[in-house]
Amino acid sequence: MKLPLIVINAFVIRADSLPPQGIRTARPGYNVNRAGQGIEDSATHDHALALVTQPQLEWEAFDEYWRKVHGPKILHVDGGEDRQTDLLSYYLQQHRVPGGPTSERTPPYSSDAEAGRLVRDPAPRSAPFSRPVWDGLAQLGYRSKQDLETFFTSDKYVNKIVPDEAVFIRGFGFHLAEEHVVLQLGEQRRDPIILLKLHARNPELTRPQFRGRWMAQHAELIRRLRAGNHGLRRYAQLVNVSSSTDKIYDPVGDRYDGVTAMSFADMTGLEEFLSSEEYREIREDETEFARDTTFFTAINYVIKDCP
Repeated sequence: MKLPLIVINAFVIRADSLPPQGIRTARPGYNVNRAGQGIEDSATHDHALALVTQPQLEWEAFDEYWRKVHGPKILHVDGGEDRQTDLLSYYLQQHRVPGGPTSERTPPYSSDAEAGRLVRDPAPRSAPFSRPVWDGLAQLGYRSKQDLETFFTSDKYVNKIVPDEAVFIRGFGFHLAEEHVVLQLGEQRRDPIILLKLHARNPELTRPQFRGRWMAQHAELIRRLRAGNHGLRRYAQLVNVSSSTDKIYDPVGDRYDGVTAMSFADMTGLEEFLSSEEYREIREDETEFARDTTFFTAINYVIKDCP
């Protein structure tokens, strides 16, 4: 039997200059200025981001830097003594798409018409924007937990990758997970549109009980509803296997017991799926084992795939 890959699910909050709030407060040493100092540190006087000085461009700068600069650094073999980089089996960056479905605003979308007619004064009626907590997810897969820990405790990662993360990341959370692929029609992990669902278990369930319910009855439900789906091409369960005794551990990311990754060929297919009777049944079943499920849509960048 083929063993599941061990994956680090790294949830990302982009670098920005907005006032800190809750989980969107910078991690120490992150969200840095050109001198490498955290702009939210009380001792820092230069509060201009290293990434970009114009707030209006912060999202674009984050999105481009993560894909075009940070991605190649992860894959770069850093000298002849680098034995860690080749341990990486696959690396995905999944960047949140603001125009895609989220827990905060799901299809079908409303025109906000009154008595069948559009209003003439939309500005004062505009609903406040509710931003998802996370701006993306990185998935890095390894053959074993030992390989993963070797990569993330290496000189390359600690002394060169972490300082680079601080340029475009404000905050993060992560956990270690097993990847269980329940359904796959696409070519490996290459489908471009990803629905990422973050599950926190019902309090009456232990983590093993959550895992059993999710991986058995719920996975079978997904398989059974496959014939009536609206474009679902791949369904994977990323099951949290973190332990507080691991070499690398994060209590923020550990609050999620699992991540669902659903892949689609296009955004229309995803929106039709979320509006379907099949999805209503899936969502109702999720409430049986998850007290909280949030989701966002991402574009899927395959930086490295399994050979």
